[in-house]
Formats: sequence, C-alpha cells, structure tokens
Amino acid sequence: MEITQIQLDALKEIGNIGSGHAATALSTLLSRRIDMSVPEVWAIPFENLDTIIGQLDTPQAVVYVKAEGDAPGKAVFFFPVESAKIVAQTLLGIEKLEDVDVFGDEMVQSALKEVGNIMVSSFLIALTSFSGIPLQPSVPALAVDMAGAILDAILLEDGSLDDNVIFIDTQLSGILQIEGQFIFLPNDGSLKKLLGALGI
Repeated sequence: MEITQIQLDALKEIGNIGSGHAATALSTLLSRRIDMSVPEVWAIPFENLDTIIGQLDTPQAVVYVKAEGDAPGKAVFFFPVESAKIVAQTLLGIEKLEDVDVFGDEMVQSALKEVGNIMVSSFLIALTSFSGIPLQPSVPALAVDMAGAILDAILLEDGSLDDNVIFIDTQLSGILQIEGQFIFLPNDGSLKKLLGALGI
C-alpha cells in the first residue's frame, strides 16, 4: 500500500508520544533526566529494510518483541554496540566503558533487555492509544550479533509480513548521546488496519 505524507506525519507524532513515555521511564530507571527525540520516521518497502539498518555485518544489540493483538507484527529495537555499552555502563554504575561486555556478561544483557523492552513497549503503547487497537508485547528477547543474522532469524519466524516497514529513528540525551532504531514489521494487513483506525 502507498503511504501518504499525512500518514507519515501521524506516525511521527505517535513516535514522539512513544519517545516521551520511554524517556520518562528511563529517567526513573537511571535516576537522571533523559530526553528522547524522533528526528525521522519512514515507511519503507520491506525489500529495502537492509538499507535502513545499515551494515548488516556490524554487531548490534537487538531487542525483539512480538506485538500481539488485532494488528500483530514484530517490534525490534537496534542498539549500536557503543550505544548499548553506554546504556549498560550508566544503568549498572560500571566505572570504565571498556569494562562493559555486551557479548557475554549476563548482568549487562539483562540491563539492555530491560531498556530495550521499555523502548519497544512505549512505542506499542502509543500505537494502541492513538489507534484504539490493542497491542500486547510478548516477553522480550535480546541478541548481540551481526545485525543481518539477527534480522534473518526474526524474519524466519511464522507470519506473513506487510509490504511496508515502519522505521523510527531515535536519539537519547541526558547521558552521552546514544542512538537506536525502532522498527515495526507489521503482519500482512496490520498496517492498513492501524492507519484506518487513525482515520487517515
């Protein structure tokens, strides 16, 4: 389906609402003010997904949640490894960034899973609030690996996906600026249902 500029503007507004929820939750978790912005929102053809994610052979920390309900899909948050390390260092009070092991330390991975879950759930809550279509997040899963390998594993799961993917770029400040990418992979028909519920 063709996505109009009005629909993209509505999705960006949803992204901004979601980022506000996420910033509030992260501020409480990290005991400091966190601001979060959404500079860009795109609806891109599914086959161009790899061009948005970037280098697929680059390791990233990825939190994956199934969005279940009347407009199901797959919700994914990509953290560049450097950003993931800064988040874990702040949350766990680790003195030196080089001591943060995102690949093998269970405490670090648990912290990243919690932060990623906040990010993903905040966007899903915003989608539900705006559309009136309930979406429930599953238990989050975390993987730290090459982005392409993680994406392939997610896409192999059951469910026929829509032709379009919603991509929300995010930037957090309040600690050293960190970046991430939220991607919603709607099941076939889910995006049309969500946009229809928004009245656009």
